[in-house]
Amino acid sequence: MKLTGIDMFKGLSNVELAKLLGMLDKQQIPAGTRLFHQGEHGDQMFIIESGTIELFSKTDDSVRRSLAVLGPGEVFGEMALLTGEARSAEAVAAEDAVLHIIDSRMFDRLVAENAIFSSYFIKLLSQRLIATNAKLQASKKTESERIAYELGQLRELSARFLQWCAHVPLISRGLVEHTYGMTMQRELSENLFLRECFQDDPLTSEWLTLISGIKPVLNDISKERYGYEEMAGWLENATSWYVSQGNWVAFIMIQADKGNWPAALDTYARIEGEVTDHQRAELFRTISRCPRDILAGNYTVLQTYLPYCEKNAPEIGLAVIEASLNQPNKFQSHELLFLYECGTELSRRVGRNNQALDYLKLADALASTLSFNKVELPDADRAYGLAKQKLARKRSEVLVKGAGRLLKGNRAAEAGAVMAALLCIILSFLLDPIGGLTEAGMRFIGIALAAVIMWIVPIMPDYIVALGMIMLWVLGGVASPETALSGFASSSWLFMISIMAISAVITKSGISYRFALHALKRFPAHYRGQLWGIIAGGVLLNPLLPSSSAKVSLGVPMAQTLAESLGFEERSKGAAGLGLIAMIFFGFTAPFVMTGSYTNIMAYGLASTEQSVSWLQWLLYALPAFIIFGTVLIIVLLFMFRKIEPAKVVTGEVLSEQMRLLGPLTKDERVSLWTIICCIGLMVLQPIHGIESTWIMLMGFAVLVISGVLDKQTISTGIDWTFLLFLGAAFSFAGVAEQLGIAELLSSFLGEHMSVFVSTPALFLVAVILVSFVVTLVIRDDPAVILLITAIVPLGETVGIHPWVLVFVILLATDPFFFAYQSPTYLTAYYSSEGKAFTHRQAGKLALGYAFAVLLIAVLCVPYWKWLHLI
Repeated sequence: MKLTGIDMFKGLSNVELAKLLGMLDKQQIPAGTRLFHQGEHGDQMFIIESGTIELFSKTDDSVRRSLAVLGPGEVFGEMALLTGEARSAEAVAAEDAVLHIIDSRMFDRLVAENAIFSSYFIKLLSQRLIATNAKLQASKKTESERIAYELGQLRELSARFLQWCAHVPLISRGLVEHTYGMTMQRELSENLFLRECFQDDPLTSEWLTLISGIKPVLNDISKERYGYEEMAGWLENATSWYVSQGNWVAFIMIQADKGNWPAALDTYARIEGEVTDHQRAELFRTISRCPRDILAGNYTVLQTYLPYCEKNAPEIGLAVIEASLNQPNKFQSHELLFLYECGTELSRRVGRNNQALDYLKLADALASTLSFNKVELPDADRAYGLAKQKLARKRSEVLVKGAGRLLKGNRAAEAGAVMAALLCIILSFLLDPIGGLTEAGMRFIGIALAAVIMWIVPIMPDYIVALGMIMLWVLGGVASPETALSGFASSSWLFMISIMAISAVITKSGISYRFALHALKRFPAHYRGQLWGIIAGGVLLNPLLPSSSAKVSLGVPMAQTLAESLGFEERSKGAAGLGLIAMIFFGFTAPFVMTGSYTNIMAYGLASTEQSVSWLQWLLYALPAFIIFGTVLIIVLLFMFRKIEPAKVVTGEVLSEQMRLLGPLTKDERVSLWTIICCIGLMVLQPIHGIESTWIMLMGFAVLVISGVLDKQTISTGIDWTFLLFLGAAFSFAGVAEQLGIAELLSSFLGEHMSVFVSTPALFLVAVILVSFVVTLVIRDDPAVILLITAIVPLGETVGIHPWVLVFVILLATDPFFFAYQSPTYLTAYYSSEGKAFTHRQAGKLALGYAFAVLLIAVLCVPYWKWLHLI
């Protein structure tokens, strides 16, 4: 019996099944083994792959009786996890069996993260409830006989009134007076049993409600005495009276009780805005009884129902949204957008931050799709799929951005930043040039300082600041439009478009996951063996996926899954060791390969040099540095997390089953893989054929488009166009600075003040690294790279250091993680596992090892770089 044949897992994709299999604990159980006793606390459930399990129950006289014999594909032990109650039976292996075991922690995670599991267990509970109800029927028989006897002692009018009350769902004193006149007043006052049938005193209450349990019995008796036709007339008369009184709330409640949900929902949508708060609460309880598939498919009702849920019942609202998104073809694109936005707010209110991010990203992706097409998408399901692809790549982006802001939410700081930026611009236009600057150079410095301030306190997106900088250059006479926009015409910018397109293709396919599984399978199943497997997977994937964030988003969750498979607790030494090694080798090794990250291409393009570097040259230049870097950090991690013994091992059989579930490569995956291999191969052979990397990658881009692998929607949503806008402005920044002579002046200024470091290359590189560490305390990510390269590369060239060396060192030094907010790569790694893989404290110790490795590279690689004539 395979996972695909088990009801619990039906509906999961092959990739989801493969990942799930790695989380399950598979055990061989000999015949006769008692898995649990009746009455004990349960913290595990079991899935039978092969063999049989017999369930027993002990009665009060301690006699053990067989309840059932379960076979392959069946599930048992789940009720203790669902209800928290003790085991209701005893389980014994009737023959040798193979079981998959899910503990309570994994169970909670599966139910919380996947609606398929939630639906399965809801269905299971419903079936158990039906069985339980059957048993309860026998116990109700005696109570039914008692009520029938008491009813027979009443006068005909009183008995009829009581049965009428059981059939009409909402009864007001006005309706009673209209239907029975004042004759019931005397009957209620004289008959004790009649009064006891109601929850409140029927003589004084405005609304009459029967006590629990009596209503179904009275209804059964009514069917025999009066028949369905007359009982239907009771409801029609009550409904007509409420409509004549304009009481639409009562009308809705009656229609709901009759099961006429279309009429109830339509009326609810029409009058919801006209009712009191108390009536709104009553209506909410009524509408919530509507079958989920009917309610979830009625967009008009959801427009009023879901906003009420946000304030009063977010859990219920989330369940309805999940049901709605299981039938996306029922909704137009703008309606889906509303559901995603409601899902974001509801998830936030119940503290499910990751789920809120999911819905937020779905909304953003769909909004981008609609904006791009400017028409209604004919296929909402396709839009949903595209949004899901984008979400998979950027799941943790919002958390990362939020955690990386120094002054998040500080209105005073934001206002101060805006004032300071405006002051820089105004003064640069009013003051006379200083330090040998021209008037245009003075304005350029003022605008640049304003941009830096806005990047430090991110009030608006980086790309908006960058485009504003270009606008001020042109309007302020700093540069011509052609020069100000020159970055968008550079070959490096075209290279970035192509590499982002290839990254989008890799991200939406299963290629990267396959690579990682193959790497893990070829290493021993124990902790250290899998640690080396993670390293190998990161090294193999590094040149294929040009995004550090995307790689750690894949590697760290996979390492966390491995840790769970090995029996490590969250944030334990074993889990942290695997998670941190994945973070380093999936994310922080990007600078060692040209195609390891977008930032590599951007940084070397900013160096503004004619000394081009091929893919193979970059690899050879960085190879000794990679050996030093990897050796130091592996030693640090092995020392930090030594003497670790896993509770279990990852079997090759599990990994084989995961790869089997993924199936053979699809046509799109084959085309993508061969395109990537050919592009990298051609870049390696560049010294032979002489074609620049930009045109090689552009050819790869064209192949993916022509083959249909890269379609219009993936291009529009899978490529980060806002980052490309920022990047074009960054390339223009370097060009304008060079044209105005800013680079030379800055180099001269730094040369005067750093003369003590310039004399020795190793000392100079160490100084660059330390300066970079300090800069990232205030400015991080790409803005930090831009500023440091603009300031330091010209100075390095004057002392004989090749631009590649300085770019490489700056790339390594601008991603430290002494503090969590410093490094986007670190934050992505941390949040991609929901903080379960390692703690900030554990990572802080590794950060010191990272800094030591970078400094050691600067010292030890100088002789090698001199030998290559780079210094």
